[in-house]
Amino acid sequence: MTIALTGRIARASASRPWLTILGWVVLIAASVVLAGGLGDALTQDDRNLVTTESDTAAAIDSRERGDGTGPITETVVVQADDPAALAAGAEAAADATATVAGVESATVLPAPSQSGRSALVQIAVDRDHPEATGSDLLAAVDGLAVDGVTFSSYGPLTGEAMFDGLAEDTLVRGELIGIGVAVLILLVVFGALVAAGIPLLVSLVAITTAVGATAVVGAAFDLSFFIVNMITMMGLALGVDYTLVTVQRFREELAHGRSPLDAVTVAGSTANRAVLFSGLTVLVSLAGMLLVPNTLMRSLGAGAMLAAIMSVVTALTLLPAVLRLLGSRVNKGRIPLSRAGREPRAWRGIARVVTGRPVASLVTGLVALVALAAPIAGIRLAFPGLEALPADNEFRVASEVLVEDFGFGGESTVVAIEGASSDPAAVEQLAAWIEDSPGFAETTVDLRGDTAFIDTKDVYGGADPRAEEAIVDLRDHIAGTGLDAYVGGDQAGGLDFTALITEATPWVLLAVLGASFVLLLIAFRSIVIPATAILLNLLSAAAAYGLMVIVFQWGLGAELLGMPHTEAIAPWIPLFLFAVLFGLSMDYHVFLLTRIKERHDAGDTTKAAVVHGVSRTGSLITGAALIMVAVFAGFALGDLAEFAQMGFGLAAAVIIDATVVRTILVPSLMTLLGRWNWYLPRGLGWLPEMRIEAEPVPVRPEREPALVAAGR
Repeated sequence: MTIALTGRIARASASRPWLTILGWVVLIAASVVLAGGLGDALTQDDRNLVTTESDTAAAIDSRERGDGTGPITETVVVQADDPAALAAGAEAAADATATVAGVESATVLPAPSQSGRSALVQIAVDRDHPEATGSDLLAAVDGLAVDGVTFSSYGPLTGEAMFDGLAEDTLVRGELIGIGVAVLILLVVFGALVAAGIPLLVSLVAITTAVGATAVVGAAFDLSFFIVNMITMMGLALGVDYTLVTVQRFREELAHGRSPLDAVTVAGSTANRAVLFSGLTVLVSLAGMLLVPNTLMRSLGAGAMLAAIMSVVTALTLLPAVLRLLGSRVNKGRIPLSRAGREPRAWRGIARVVTGRPVASLVTGLVALVALAAPIAGIRLAFPGLEALPADNEFRVASEVLVEDFGFGGESTVVAIEGASSDPAAVEQLAAWIEDSPGFAETTVDLRGDTAFIDTKDVYGGADPRAEEAIVDLRDHIAGTGLDAYVGGDQAGGLDFTALITEATPWVLLAVLGASFVLLLIAFRSIVIPATAILLNLLSAAAAYGLMVIVFQWGLGAELLGMPHTEAIAPWIPLFLFAVLFGLSMDYHVFLLTRIKERHDAGDTTKAAVVHGVSRTGSLITGAALIMVAVFAGFALGDLAEFAQMGFGLAAAVIIDATVVRTILVPSLMTLLGRWNWYLPRGLGWLPEMRIEAEPVPVRPEREPALVAAGR
């Protein structure tokens, strides 16, 4: 057998290791320079790229009632039991916020609440002042200290700053936890300090260069600032994953007596083939998010794809050069945690039990996943409201005080009506209908020339299903009035976004599943392998969705796990999870099947090949999965409900996939199918061969650099 393309790439990189590393150093430096201007290329706006009804209502409202030149209103809520302390606190808040750059005025409103325990400071902010940020106001309010007085901020600027801060804290926490746990797990998997450090090094390089590439892409497209966190999350997960496989194979070949250069070549021909193909399947899965016409979803997809691309490129080029220079010193710093190069007895034992009782194992695994997936029938999609924030969150506190003590604030709905002057009676009738509707209150009509606006407050907010029903009923009623009217506002916008995601979902599923099937079909020359892989991955994702419903919607175990109890799942979460999880699941599947088919083609029975594949990849898949779970769990422990749902869903799915699916379902199903695993209809014999497995073969010896020779 000739050396594979990936083997030739690895050998070329390793033959001139210092030149390869120098090239990467230049690329890293360029990426750092590009990343310096990344802030100008990213946006905090989450925009739909198609116009929805709520978008139209907002545009009409802005055109007729807001020219975007007036000051932005912010509010500081002051609370105290003592009237004197309340007055002193209000004056202190006004004085502190008045000094913030860009603040035009800070005024204590004359009338406190009816209870006499709350007062408001109204702040006018120059919308054109670049330094008047919400974070400045939050810092000014947080710095206030008056005995017996509490302060909280509310408004568009402080709200955005607060949510951005919580999101950033959550993401950073996840990254730090992931890196810390990754170090420990890599030490256990490799049992050597040097080997454990390589995956982290390669991952950091992949992340850095992917961020640099983002600056280039951001110059042409609108990208959300969350793309950087997505790159870090996926770069850490995939970078470690891909490097684990190659480093393990390299160490195995060294143990078999090969020279470092030969070991790199064999690892490149085998492990790196799997890495390349796995990267392709991950890219196909993540590309599905680009089909959703929304800035956030496309940014998350683009970030994950850039991380996947750079993780593959570093594994194929930089890693071989590093391994060549290290040589046998990759095993330096041994610790008594594992025995490298030997099949773990535990995994071999598990594989033998599962393949020895395939029917019982398959039925048990399927029943467990179907039971977990069953609650998905009751899933509700809606954005969590402020009630999903911690009870002491100052933005939530301020909002509740404004609604309860002052009678304003909260969510609202607006109906924008064009051509209203031609039928004013119909406008009044619509306003009366809205006023009588149980979902709305305090309805007013605002006439602006030929355009009318009906403003009303939402009785129900957040993820309350009655809030959604109120908007749907309103739109259905308007459809029969003949008015050219558009419903907008918080609830309407959320409903439109959910509809947008729902409309895109079939196309995303079709693209991801179809492309994945074709790739696996060509790679393994079997129609059974891709069919079973897709079915098992879908079942794994469904089980994760079911767990999310149980924890977040039903609230079972939410308090124990530190998760918020919400009444719905954020609309973008399921599709996002599907794309990411399908990519990661295929990642594991390819690595496992590569080892199985490699041994099967060498003459082993399917059962023996399955046992070999599970025992050889079990520790790696589990180690990589635990690292991902640690990263995702860090996100789940934050204060934002949407990130908690995302982190929990990802962590749960990875655990399910790495344990039930890869350890039980795949081995038992492949054992039962036997030779049918590799069935390819004669009519498909024309398909090109893109084999990703390869049996090691002798390669020509080549003199090693003095650096390696000295360490051997």
